[in-house]
Amino acid sequence: MNKIVELKNAVAQLEIEVAALTDAEREVANWDYSDLQRQDGSSAQDERHERLGRNARERVWQARQKVNLQKDLIAKLTSAI
Repeated sequence: MNKIVELKNAVAQLEIEVAALTDAEREVANWDYSDLQRQDGSSAQDERHERLGRNARERVWQARQKVNLQKDLIAKLTSAI
């Protein structure tokens, strides 16, 4: 495949990954806000709430990894042109 085409595809994928990261970060911010507002519930409710927060933070971490991998790919493709 042409390096220019590969680079364009990589940049397009980076835009998708950045949007996913933004969404994941927004989800964590919403969870943080709801955490400040919520009152304690049963231990099961508290555990579900904490699990949601952990899952949201994990999605942010995964999204950041994908963004960084895509940036690395773009840097390699750019240097090859």
